[in-house]
Amino acid sequence: MKSVLVIKGEEIYEKNREKLEKAYLGKIVAIEIESGAIAGIGTNLDEAYEKALKKYPGKKFYFRKVGPCPAPGYLF
Repeated sequence: MKSVLVIKGEEIYEKNREKLEKAYLGKIVAIEIESGAIAGIGTNLDEAYEKALKKYPGKKFYFRKVGPCPAPGYLF
């Protein structure tokens, strides 16, 4: 069973899929779960996390690789 954060993160990703895949294919996206915002994008998890933390300190994020092969999701 998937957690609520993973489900919510994937829903937000799907809403933004076309834009993200057009501009950031292969990158890592950080999604701020509460607001539904794209909080950070980076070439790796650390970069996406640092950008997300600057915009949304203290919030929870769902991380996903942009593209058809999502790679494992991460929650922080």
